[in-house]
Amino acid sequence: QAARLLKHPFVLILWIVAFIDSFVHNCYFNWTGTFLSSKEVGIPGNWVMPVMSIGQIAEILTMFVLGATLKALGWRTTMIVGVMGHALRFAVYSFMPQKELIIVVQIVHGICYAFFFATVYIFVDEHFPKDVRSSAQGLFNVMILGVGALVANTVCPYLMQEVYTKDGVIDFHGLFLVPMAAAIIA
Repeated sequence: QAARLLKHPFVLILWIVAFIDSFVHNCYFNWTGTFLSSKEVGIPGNWVMPVMSIGQIAEILTMFVLGATLKALGWRTTMIVGVMGHALRFAVYSFMPQKELIIVVQIVHGICYAFFFATVYIFVDEHFPKDVRSSAQGLFNVMILGVGALVANTVCPYLMQEVYTKDGVIDFHGLFLVPMAAAIIA
């Protein structure tokens, strides 16, 4: 029944955007650790996880303001802010890779997660017919936690190792343009 909902353009578009954003989100997990510990940024290996944890803390804090944000901005704008947060983070990674700025931009992770993924689940729960709600949640779960992650975990290592690495040096600028462009398109 949930698959039949894809005949509605807004559901289909949201489902495609969920796939793209899941891909972009997983690019972060595939590449950020390597990037933070690279010579370009220079964060010591034992500090990579604490720096990335800033995003998780921000995610929890962002969830506290999600309700007020949805009331103030509405569904569509909140989701757009979430997706564009990825574009902002990858733009900083690509164009301004200064250690301090990279650390601060980790806060955007909370906005990306809560304002898009959590909002999608709330939206489905509030706007889909009661008899297909759980199926619709499953439909979006397949895209967000399944297909998007699978594609990212297949494509990301290939891009980093084969396309954007020359003579053992990773071109992080070019690499991060890929998810940045994908987020902007979404």
